[in-house]
Amino acid sequence: MCFSASASFTVSAGLIPVGIYCLYKANKRRDHKLFWPFALYPLVFGIQQAIEGWLWLSLETGGVESLRIPALSFVFFSHFFWLFWIPYSCYTIETTDRKKRLFFFTTIMGSVFGLAMFLPVIIYADWMSVSLVQHSISYELKLLFDDFVPRIAVRGFYVLVILVPLLLSSWRFLRYFGVIIALSVLMVVSWYPQTFISVWCFFAAIMSAYMLTLFICLEKQKTVQFLK
Repeated sequence: MCFSASASFTVSAGLIPVGIYCLYKANKRRDHKLFWPFALYPLVFGIQQAIEGWLWLSLETGGVESLRIPALSFVFFSHFFWLFWIPYSCYTIETTDRKKRLFFFTTIMGSVFGLAMFLPVIIYADWMSVSLVQHSISYELKLLFDDFVPRIAVRGFYVLVILVPLLLSSWRFLRYFGVIIALSVLMVVSWYPQTFISVWCFFAAIMSAYMLTLFICLEKQKTVQFLK
């Protein structure tokens, strides 16, 4: 399977209107506003894919100086934003106290972990490199904890921060989404281990359209109880 600027821009063009629609629906009814963090999934993933499309174009022109801004923008989302936003969005609608505390803790851990990866590459330009590997973009970041934490453990913690709140949520529609994301992780790790972040974000972006079904169902059912 080949990835390219056109693939990223196509996904972006499809997701941004979906995200805008979801935000509109989330704010249309008072009892639906609680789901607004999930309305952002397709919109932000759409923006992220547009940024990667920009990065593809920069890589194709070969200008090293032109890579830094789109690469940093993409890494902001992939290495920080989602590590915060996914557990936070699960926390906002959780109704079980024990799980709510767990998701709050996961949000904090994800935020700290994400900042520890993202902030150094802002300060030190040589801590990040971007290249093409097997028709996909590889983001290589030097990490603060490289000397004492193996990369497989870092990747495993990243996946746990994303999946734990989704799979343990009291809301059925989130558990389904967690299963979909877990399957995508297994597929990408098996087929694209060297470009995991880029390829997983591409598939996660496509799957974020799942949130459209949430707001369509909310509109039809006029209640949130059927989602549990």
